[in-house]
Amino acid sequence: MIQFRSLSHRLFFGYAIAALAMIGLLVVFDQVTVVSLLLRLLVSLILVSLVFLVLHLFFYRHFLRPLKHLMLITKQLAHSSTSLIRAHKLQDDELGDLVDAFNEMLDQIQLREEMIVSERDRVAIALEQADDYARVTLVTNKKLENEVQVRTRAEAKLTEFQQFLTSIINSMPSALISIDPQFIVTQWNDEASELSGTDSATAIGSQVQDAFPMIAQHIEWIEQVWRQQQPRTLHNIEQTVQHQIRHFDIIVYPLKDTNEPSAVIRIDDITDKFLMEEAIIQSEKVMSLGGMAAGMAHEINNPVSAIVQNIQNIKRRIAPELAINQVQATKSGISLDHLNHYLGERKILAFLNNISESGLRASNLVTNMLQFSRENSVNLQPCLIIDVLEKAINIAITDDQLSDFKDNFDLNFDQDFAAPQARVPGVFTELEQVLLNLIKNAVFAINDRMLSLNDIDEGIIHIHQYIRDNQCIISVGDNGIGMGAQTRKKIFEPFFTTKEVGTGTGLGLSVSYFIICSHHRGQMQVESEFGHGSRFEISLPLYNEV
Repeated sequence: MIQFRSLSHRLFFGYAIAALAMIGLLVVFDQVTVVSLLLRLLVSLILVSLVFLVLHLFFYRHFLRPLKHLMLITKQLAHSSTSLIRAHKLQDDELGDLVDAFNEMLDQIQLREEMIVSERDRVAIALEQADDYARVTLVTNKKLENEVQVRTRAEAKLTEFQQFLTSIINSMPSALISIDPQFIVTQWNDEASELSGTDSATAIGSQVQDAFPMIAQHIEWIEQVWRQQQPRTLHNIEQTVQHQIRHFDIIVYPLKDTNEPSAVIRIDDITDKFLMEEAIIQSEKVMSLGGMAAGMAHEINNPVSAIVQNIQNIKRRIAPELAINQVQATKSGISLDHLNHYLGERKILAFLNNISESGLRASNLVTNMLQFSRENSVNLQPCLIIDVLEKAINIAITDDQLSDFKDNFDLNFDQDFAAPQARVPGVFTELEQVLLNLIKNAVFAINDRMLSLNDIDEGIIHIHQYIRDNQCIISVGDNGIGMGAQTRKKIFEPFFTTKEVGTGTGLGLSVSYFIICSHHRGQMQVESEFGHGSRFEISLPLYNEV
């Protein structure tokens, strides 16, 4: 098969075939001589060649040349790195339109290339910027990581420090409350919750007088802190907490160097300190009385003894049953019966009896006072405390003085001995004396309540015994009249009594206090509120067998 590399070759080959075909036709249809045939063939060949030459030139000019130009441009574009080459439009025909379309395509390609280059440059710039940003970000991340680590450690330290401060505040034995000028609670520790009964979640954000009712009566006093910007203190505020009388100091002071005005209320429970101070004062009073009693005993006992002895002698000298008195009366011409009748009618014998009883009372008073002057080194023996309690109760039940009240009210004993085997070092009779004295005082208090308030149906004396902190605790309580704060402060003072004149000496509780605190190295205290009874608590060290 013949292969042609161009369209021109195909055209020439076609022209030649056409010429040969025309000559063959002429030969077939015309019977001529050889000479004429050759001549005619030559002329025909020339004419056909001229025709085909004209056709070829026309076809070449108007068709092949534009196509070759387009092919050349295409090859140049294929081997060139630029897209600025354009084809020339040779005629205004379909091939010219093809050239325009081709050039437009090249324009679009150039535009796309320019856009691609622009985007590529932009991407390259963006990549460079991204690399820069990445490096900056890496450095920044390192810094942020270090800052986060530093801040995390700082926050952990702050949290730990805050927890430490909170732990300190909550561990304090004082109630701490911070408030703003509107008395809104902003801080509240555990002790404040314990004293007020209000938890911190409820207290914070509420009015302090609502969260802590004890403060409500001192609001105007607290307002002075805002006005004066000076700390203020209230000493020895008495308050009943969980049915117990407690003593508090309230200290209010403004906070300095804070963004918002604030104040702190500190409430100190000084009950133990108060009781200790009272005990010290009481002990000093008792000890001073002991020194005085030792000096007074001789001076009082001698005249009292003389008075009582002489009264007894007077009664013996006028007694009709003595023979010597009858003899002397006969000598004097006096009838002893008439004399005793006269003395009885004139109540002289009653006067003598009163003098004698008063002398005996004075003698007993001196004997009680001498208790204060006894040495502390008494012989303490192990005492089973339940025996002491039971004997004191039995004596009280059969006591003639207390039996007078049985017609006024029913008296019941509430006994609870949680540690019946407990033993304490002590003097049995002295401990018995103390307990009997407390029971008698309880009966008198119950009787006073019956007579004055008359708001109870029966008298109840609570006697409880248990162990606490290696101490034997004895509690004697009643539902009697109770006592106010002033009476409670003086209850252990010598010669202080709330009974009527001639009924009590005022030494019972003071002697009991001295016996417990001085002789037995224990403690004795009282809780009482007027109209709500009293409770005496005795604390004695347990007997150590070692």
